Amino acid sequence: MVEKSILIREIDALPPRYYSELIDFVSYLKQKKARNYISLEKAAEEYRCNKELTAFCDIDGEEFIE
Repeated sequence: MVEKSILIREIDALPPRYYSELIDFVSYLKQKKARNYISLEKAAEEYRCNKELTAFCDIDGEEFIE
């Protein structure tokens, strides 16, 4: 992974004609992050509501081997 300071230097070195593309790319990444968060939130809610997936939650904390 690239260090933040290196990334900032590389962005600073870009000619101004690339700024609009950079802004578009950052906007795209933010939207992608938001979609992923919503997907995870939805999956978690479906898990909580599905009795087949949560059937063994009732025995959480009980010893498996006696």
